[in-house]
Amino acid sequence: MLRAWLGPAVVVLALVATGCTVSVPGNGAPTAPAAAAPQRANSPEPTTPAAPRGPRSSLDVDPLPDECLLNAAEFGELVGSTVRPPVQGSVQREDGSRSAACVAIDGTEPIAMINIYTVRSGTPADYVRAGPGGRRDLQDVGDAAAVIDTATGPTMQLASPRYLVTILVAGRAPSDDAWRSAAAAALSRLPA
Repeated sequence: MLRAWLGPAVVVLALVATGCTVSVPGNGAPTAPAAAAPQRANSPEPTTPAAPRGPRSSLDVDPLPDECLLNAAEFGELVGSTVRPPVQGSVQREDGSRSAACVAIDGTEPIAMINIYTVRSGTPADYVRAGPGGRRDLQDVGDAAAVIDTATGPTMQLASPRYLVTILVAGRAPSDDAWRSAAAAALSRLPA
């Protein structure tokens, strides 16, 4: 049974299996983007400056071609089990927009996912700090880090000077030390 929390990731993986998308194995070392990510047709440029934290439209998705900032061993340490090597997948929609993520699979089910964003206003740290109440801040991790309980599972939001990284885990509750270890590995692989 596939987990509903990873609906988009499951679609990505299903399309990878059927050859409907380009997929490359994540190598844990993304390359720097060749140019700034273009604006999507469905993400209009805000007409007024956005607050540091706002709707998802205040984020630009997929600024890096490979979001696999953790390798299988590091994902395994985070989720507490053996996982397959993570896979970066991408789906091109009919409207021209694209969705991508790095997904780790435990046996046959997606267990964790990484996404990378840039923020349109403020800094990634501003975005993390302005997060919802009830979050658990992780001190001394990146420019800012917090774990947020979501309907799909605990999610770490991690800020570097340039990027916002989210790491989502399903069906598990990693310790703060496990989150810190994953954050350190992820940060070490982001381009400057």
